Amino acid sequence: MKSVRNANDVLSKHLTGACPDGVLDVIGISHAPVVRALPTELDEVVIRQQFTDIMFELETGEILHLEFQSSREATLNRFLAYDVALAERFGRKIRTIVMYTGDVHSGPDTLDIGSAKYHVENVFLNRLNGDDALDTVKRHLEFGDWTEQDRVRLAFAFHMHFERRSRDEAFNEVLELTRKIPDTFEQDYVTALILGLSGRNLTDTQKQHLKETMRMTDVVRELEQEALEKGRREGADNKAREVTLKLLAEGVSADVIAKATGLSREKIEELRKQLH
Repeated sequence: MKSVRNANDVLSKHLTGACPDGVLDVIGISHAPVVRALPTELDEVVIRQQFTDIMFELETGEILHLEFQSSREATLNRFLAYDVALAERFGRKIRTIVMYTGDVHSGPDTLDIGSAKYHVENVFLNRLNGDDALDTVKRHLEFGDWTEQDRVRLAFAFHMHFERRSRDEAFNEVLELTRKIPDTFEQDYVTALILGLSGRNLTDTQKQHLKETMRMTDVVRELEQEALEKGRREGADNKAREVTLKLLAEGVSADVIAKATGLSREKIEELRKQLH
C-alpha cells in the first residue's frame, strides 16, 4: 500500500470516531472535542493548491489544524499562509498545533510580522513517555478496560520516548498488544491508524508485519483506492506533459495545446521554459 497525500483525508475522517472529547489529551492536545474531519486541500489563486496535514471541526466552532513536522520549522510563514486560507474558506477561528516527531525538542510558536502576531501551539511527541503508554494499554487489556485513549496511545507510540524498551522491543509489543484487542475489527482499525500515522517511522519490514495483521478494513480500502486513483492521475498528467512538450517543440500554440491536453495555459508556459 503506497502512502499518498490525500491519505491524510482518509485517516483524519476515521480518526474522528476515535477522538471524542478528552482522547487527544493523551498526545498533549487539550480541550479539543472533535465533531468531524475536514478536507485538507485548499484552493488558492489561479491553479495553486496547498495542503495542510489534518483538520478537524471542533464543538467550539473552531477549526483544529494539525501539522506534523519531523524537522524543526525555521519560521511559521507557511503555517500562517495555510491559516489565512482556512480562515477565509471557513470563516472560523483557527487553532493550529504543530506536532513534532523525531528528535526535535524546540520550535517557534510566535510569528511577528509587524501588523499582526501569529501563534501556534507546539507539541513534542518525543517528550511523551512511551513506556508508560504501553504499560497502560497492557494493563487495560488485561482487565478488559480498553478505551478510546488506548487507540491513540498505540497509534502514536512510535513517536514517543522509550527508556525501558528499545525501538524494536516497543514495536514488537505494540504488535502484540494490538493482536490482544478482543474485537477483530478494532484490531484492524487500530493497526490501520498505526500504519497511517506512524508509518514514516517504521522500517519496511515493520510495515510488512503490520500489514500482515490487517484484514481489508474500510480504512485500508480507502487508502488503497486513493493510491490507485493518484496513480491514474499521475499517469494521465505525465502523458499530457509529454504530449505538450512535443507539441511545443513543433511550434503549436498554447491555446491549441490547452484544448488538446486539458492543461492550463500557466502549466503549458511552465513546460515551455523546459525547452530552453
